[in-house]
Amino acid sequence: MIPDTPGTKDLLDTVAAELKAEILPNVPEEQRLTVLMAIAAIQTSIREIDFLPRLEQQQSAALAQFVDNDVQPEARAEELCQLIRAGKYDEGAAARALHDALIRDVRARTSMSNPKYLAAAEADWSRRG
Repeated sequence: MIPDTPGTKDLLDTVAAELKAEILPNVPEEQRLTVLMAIAAIQTSIREIDFLPRLEQQQSAALAQFVDNDVQPEARAEELCQLIRAGKYDEGAAARALHDALIRDVRARTSMSNPKYLAAAEADWSRRG
């Protein structure tokens, strides 16, 4: 099936651009924050359209490393939480592997929800060594 054009992402892109170029310069100062929040929400939605399906697949694959293979993908996060509470990942190589997987997941999600923050935080982390 050929997708409709323009698609959802294109429409959201157009709305954000118009809000920024046409509306924001003409909005009273006390309403600027509201328009800026709307633009930010639209931009986050655009990133979600691009990245969310891939992030969900990556998270499911990452969680599969730490739970029983019989656990259904939608139940993996809950199963992992139970294993963490039970102390299975308190120390050792398994704990380090889980920590690394969770850091990758948080970075991926933050790159979608707040890429400017992630860039600043990573710059700060690299300065600290």
